[in-house]
Amino acid sequence: MRLHKIILQLSSSDFTNLSIQLKENKADKFLLLLNHYRIEKTPDEELLAILDVKQAAYYTLKSRLFDKIQEFLFKNTTDTRIELLQNVANIEHLIYETQRETAISILKKLESELLEHDMPNELISVYKALKKLHIHSGKYYEYLQLYNKHVAYNLAQDKAEEILSLFSKTLGEYYLSRNVETFNLLTLYKKEMANVCRLHKSHHLQLNKNILFTHFALFCPDENEMKEDSSIEEMLAESISIIDSHPFDRTYKYLRQIVNFLYFEYYHQLKLNKNAAKYFENISASGSDLLLYNHCSFVYHFLISKIEYFKIEKKENQLIKEEDFANHSPNIEDFNSFVIFNYYKAAAEYYAGNHLVAIRILNKLINEISFKNSPFAEMEIKSFLALLSIIADRLDQAEIIIRSVSRKIADENNEITYSIPLSFLKLLKTAISTKSANKLEKIKEQYQLFESTNNGQFAFLRSIKMDEKTLHLLAK
Repeated sequence: MRLHKIILQLSSSDFTNLSIQLKENKADKFLLLLNHYRIEKTPDEELLAILDVKQAAYYTLKSRLFDKIQEFLFKNTTDTRIELLQNVANIEHLIYETQRETAISILKKLESELLEHDMPNELISVYKALKKLHIHSGKYYEYLQLYNKHVAYNLAQDKAEEILSLFSKTLGEYYLSRNVETFNLLTLYKKEMANVCRLHKSHHLQLNKNILFTHFALFCPDENEMKEDSSIEEMLAESISIIDSHPFDRTYKYLRQIVNFLYFEYYHQLKLNKNAAKYFENISASGSDLLLYNHCSFVYHFLISKIEYFKIEKKENQLIKEEDFANHSPNIEDFNSFVIFNYYKAAAEYYAGNHLVAIRILNKLINEISFKNSPFAEMEIKSFLALLSIIADRLDQAEIIIRSVSRKIADENNEITYSIPLSFLKLLKTAISTKSANKLEKIKEQYQLFESTNNGQFAFLRSIKMDEKTLHLLAK
């Protein structure tokens, strides 16, 4: 039960309205617990004493508050389509308790409303009912065809959404592993999406296809797999056009934010910072909401790009002031997001000069999860930790970590592929060397060489910059 996290994630208006509701119902202990979690951030041990209850009663109180918050959030969900959904749920009543002509009239009206609001899934129920009501009419076959068409279309749409979700998850795995087999799986998902979209002409399918193809072009480009594809700019422009053309679609207002994210990544990769700034501001205005879309997009990469963007703008020390993700924490089961999020937190602390805090974050990460299937991420995280350990004058720990990363690269048996990580390790080894002659000059020279070659598929710790002060700390 994540009661504490849910209370922190409540919007200001929801928190205020829930507090009023508890106060009106004279639920004083629930209100006290709510306020302490949200405002005071009081730990459980202290709350037991404040509430003057035993541990069993305390857990019961928490469980009931959780139930009340669930009920409150459910009843306060706003959706302009609720009335239409209620009418769809009432279809059985129309069939069995309403005169045939009246029922058909209502269903035809419902059909037109659902078509206008672009709700194809609900249309299946309408056509299923119209089939039944026209079983003795020649129109039965017309509604049978419409029913079959919408069933097939919905299956295709569900399949496209499933492919996009699996692609996004696999893309995160590829980003952390740089594994060839994982990349091959991405190309298979891309081909499967293209095949599904050939079956039906649909803006829904086209938008899903554009999002997947744009991700592929941005994060794992392969010319052989992209020969027939539109350009990134064309796909993004078409996606915005589709969204603007269907204002009633229930998911498009969310998918717009994914398109904004892809626009930002596109301009950021092209180093067109003024163009990227527009989309960065748009995304940042929504706080951590973008990260909730990781079931259909590799949105956690925004955190990596955000560090690089702040680096270019020369305000990386302000990352620590960002409150967007203060109450956000991905589930440890979401391995890809969990690793990237903790890397982002450690980088923010690094740029703020809080090296010991960054060390704690990375040590905790390494102890909590296994990098068995993500060797590249393990190399990056441990190399970053070694760098921080040297800066914090923990040379013994740094040496152990460097040896661990060196063994990992040796196990991969591909020094050419991992030449950039090896270049970074060489710099770290120079830093912990007892030979002091010209150490600073050597470190600067090695860092310049590392920076000049640090690009391509195996670019290493791109978001971590070492300024003059950091290089002096390493030489010391």
